[in-house]
Amino acid sequence: MKIVEAILFSSEKPLRVGEIAKFAGLSSGEVSKAMRRLRKEYEERDGAIEIARIGNKYVMQLKKEYVEYGYALGKKELRDDVLKTLAIIAYYQPITQSKLRDIIGTKVYAHIDELKKRGFIYGKRAGKTMVLRTTKKFNEYFGIDASKPQDIKKFFEEKIGGEKNE
Repeated sequence: MKIVEAILFSSEKPLRVGEIAKFAGLSSGEVSKAMRRLRKEYEERDGAIEIARIGNKYVMQLKKEYVEYGYALGKKELRDDVLKTLAIIAYYQPITQSKLRDIIGTKVYAHIDELKKRGFIYGKRAGKTMVLRTTKKFNEYFGIDASKPQDIKKFFEEKIGGEKNE
């Protein structure tokens, strides 16, 4: 259990049971059992950290009510304007690059390039423009357990609604 915990703590990204098993030198069954026990232990402990399941992967992260405190000290990986562009893409997807340019302006092209390089979005050519969508990596990175655009939109609406009510 402690080995699985150490791997989750050290990982920069969500991991599948098989990946954890490979790093730990354990069977997938042993890792699954350890994962159940760890998740229960963290739940009962009622601390600021949780072991969340995102699709078929697991990640150790701050619970949503404590994220703001972690951001205060954590390293910012995306500038605010690029993060805003990503949020707009995620919320309105599929969205054309031309519509995004109308909303944000010409700086959007540099943002799109950066977001593509990071693997958060992808685009498909549609005539003279590009239709943009978020990737699975986007969901994993931001801890969004959703696969459909409408589920991602709902996640944002709940997040915004939850902050207004607090």
